[in-house]
Amino acid sequence: MRYTVSNIIDRPLDEVIEKFKEPEGAKHWMEGLKEIEPISGTPGEVGAKTNFHFLYKNKEMVIEETILEQDFPRQIKFAYHSSMGYNEVEMIFEPLSENSVKQINNSYFQHKGIMKVLGFLFKGFFKKQSMTYMNGFKRYVEEG
Repeated sequence: MRYTVSNIIDRPLDEVIEKFKEPEGAKHWMEGLKEIEPISGTPGEVGAKTNFHFLYKNKEMVIEETILEQDFPRQIKFAYHSSMGYNEVEMIFEPLSENSVKQINNSYFQHKGIMKVLGFLFKGFFKKQSMTYMNGFKRYVEEG
């Protein structure tokens, strides 16, 4: 399953990237994120692995993130491993003006188990969740 979602952030590119790179910043814009646990590598650098601990509907879920590529301020690409499968996210930042940035999320999912059957049915849910995180990040950057 693949999809792309995007939004516009009304701030300069350098400010958007600095907020995106904040080690604990994701706690402010990723709904349900309770803990960020570095596992290996240098946080924020290619190859770094981190466990993200979420609480969703009173259920804990751990998702392992690996940074695959990084070319700031243009883009960063992540791999996520969880009990539901494998997910790659390429986050692209395109300056539209000196005070406006288009944020583009290209996502690819490879489901496992029951999610192989249900994944297609839940495509709308996954897109909505990606937009929730992107809009949360937009608010975090624009409003602090």
